[in-house]
Amino acid sequence: MADKGTREIHLLGQNVNNFKGTLNGEKSTLSKLIELTAKIENIDRIRFTTSHPHEFKDDLVEVYDRVPELVSHVHLPVQSGSDRILKLMRRRYNVEKYLNLVDKIRVVRP
Repeated sequence: MADKGTREIHLLGQNVNNFKGTLNGEKSTLSKLIELTAKIENIDRIRFTTSHPHEFKDDLVEVYDRVPELVSHVHLPVQSGSDRILKLMRRRYNVEKYLNLVDKIRVVRP
């Protein structure tokens, strides 16, 4: 694709950061997929959509520090600012966890 002029790769999924696949016969995660994608010559930008706060793990935060091709835009939906509503929605995180995640991302990508 890059040899045909593609400069950006957009990884898309209902909950893309929960990606679990195999790459080169080994179990993989979204962060590993991003790092592998960044090695493709002439790919200038990588982005992913849609993330879920509960599945946004530290390895994915850390990839923002290691992969400059990963765009700084983070699609991280705020489903509610109320712990009560999040619980009623059966979300496995609360407002504090969401805000802590945003802070972690800002440390590596201000």
